[in-house]
Order: sequence, then structure tokens, then C-alpha cells
Amino acid sequence: MNISELTCYLDRIGNGFDEDSNLALEELRDVSELIDGSIPYRDGHAKRVADYALNIAQSLCFKERELVRLEVSSLLHDLGKLILDDNILLKQTDLTATEKQVIQTHPVLGCCMLEGSFKFDDVLNGIKHHHEWFDGSGYPSGYARNKIPLNSRIIAVADAYDAMTSWRPYRKPRTKIKALEELISFAGTQFDPVIVALFIRIERPKHRNQNGNK
Repeated sequence: MNISELTCYLDRIGNGFDEDSNLALEELRDVSELIDGSIPYRDGHAKRVADYALNIAQSLCFKERELVRLEVSSLLHDLGKLILDDNILLKQTDLTATEKQVIQTHPVLGCCMLEGSFKFDDVLNGIKHHHEWFDGSGYPSGYARNKIPLNSRIIAVADAYDAMTSWRPYRKPRTKIKALEELISFAGTQFDPVIVALFIRIERPKHRNQNGNK
């Protein structure tokens, strides 16, 4: 499926949310697997990010409609990477300043691809701002603290955790406990400390007594 075909497919799914959100979400879950498989080194990343994000949101007592829109943002958060050069995505050495700038375009590119399909601001903003930092040093807008949409703050934690515990061309995966420790160390700078605390409370008991994940 090329970019044009994918955009048309996403447009149909997005418009379908007005008629049957459950069916549209099921279709989106399927297409997210295709998207994931088209981005180098991905192996279910979008689905896992969505699962982590939904666990956090449920602990925050999100309503059903809010959960649906968060899942849409989570499944499509890396959509813009489909347009990027695989040589940059697969690079095993440090990125140059120019290459970093290219990578940092992917949230905005993803939003541009979806503007005609998903008309919900919380969906688009969740994608656009998931690389903002809590201290304001992230991208693309340099938002800080509560100016960053809540969905973006949730996806940021879920995305980082899954990235750290998954294989990447430039490093081996961290253990789950080490990844949780990394989230704690960046709480208040990169990540919303409240979201980190909720995620730690959810995930740490799963791994505390597993020998392979200490």
C-alpha cells in the first residue's frame, strides 16, 4: 500500500468514526499493523504504545470516547515516519544535526496526512505534540507542562518505554526495570511526573519478580 492509497484508506476510516466508532477503530488497529510493518525496525510498536497509553488513561478515569481518541493518536503517532528516509531511520551511528531535524518533522507530517481524515483536535494534537518535553525543550512547539495536551503527555511515556525495551539499530533493548528507572530519572524534565508515577504503579509489579526483567 503506497502513501496515496494509505491516505485514502485512513480518510475512509476517519470519516467512519461518525457512523460506527467501534468498527472504525477495529479497521484502524488492522491498518496500524501495516503502518508499523512499513517503518524500519518496528514489530508491533504502535499497538504496544496504545496498550500502555490506555492503561494509563484508565487509571485517570478517561471516558469511553476519550479512550477511543487516545487509542487513535497512539496507533498513528509515528505515521509521519513513513515519509522519512529509511537510511536515517536505520542509521546505527549518531545522527547529524540535519538528520535530527528531519526526524523531528514526523509528528507534524503525521498530522498533515490526517487533517482531512480525523477531525478531532485531541487526536491530531495527541500526535503532533507527543515529543514535547515537560520542561519545554521538546518539539515541534516547545510546549511545557500543562500546555502539552494530556494525550501527548501519556503517549510520550508509553512511546519512550516501548522504544527503550525494544531493539533499535543503534542499541540493544533495555530491561523493563531499567526502562522504568530511566522514566523516573527524566520525570519533570522530559516527562510529566504524574504520568510517570501512574505508569510505574501499573508496570513495576509486573516485572519486580521476573528474573529476566530485573
